[in-house]
Amino acid sequence: MVAAMSVRSIFDLANSDLQSGDGMTRKEEAYRRILEIVLKSDFQGGECLNEQKLAETFGMSRAPVREALQMLCSERILQNVPRLGYRVVPISVRETLEAMDVRLLLEIESAKLACRNRSEAGLAKLDAIIAQERKISDDEDDIHSWIMQGDLVHRTIAELSRNTVLTQTIVSLIDLLRRASIQLILEGKEKPAGIHYHMKILEAVRRGDEKEAEELLRKDILILKDLITR
Repeated sequence: MVAAMSVRSIFDLANSDLQSGDGMTRKEEAYRRILEIVLKSDFQGGECLNEQKLAETFGMSRAPVREALQMLCSERILQNVPRLGYRVVPISVRETLEAMDVRLLLEIESAKLACRNRSEAGLAKLDAIIAQERKISDDEDDIHSWIMQGDLVHRTIAELSRNTVLTQTIVSLIDLLRRASIQLILEGKEKPAGIHYHMKILEAVRRGDEKEAEELLRKDILILKDLITR
């Protein structure tokens, strides 16, 4: 029986519970902590991140911080501004709309495949995510928690499709649109009230209900699309 796959996202380190010394290099630790600062908007809008100040805050040399900042620049999360530091790279409305449209098409297919290709390993993974979702669902009114949890749900379903190329493409789109969501957080936007589709999506896939899973996924993605572009 084929186990559910796992595809690496550039945001995995930001979600990691690893601490320095637990298998994480100094560069990876710096990467994770910088990304956390950006995602949690722990700096004023328009403010640039400074390499020296970050190194002092993290209690490490500038070398791993510089390498982490360069990684984030190569991934188009940050941009190096000469003599000022590093700032978040904006994503255009056109790029966002195009990515959302492609993501919608691909994720509907991934949901169908996830419903059809359920396995013991896949169901166990769904159960684990559902349990986690129940624990933090009360915190989903916070836009950061809502976006992070939504990405986890959509990525999990893609992995359960057992189509490697499809999953890799969806994860790359989620990473791209996480950059757009960073802008939402920095702009202080709020999550639409009363929107709680994530648990329902997971449960629909667990039951193998393709029609409901597709409908809920469509609604969830279109809500995020509207929030990002309005």
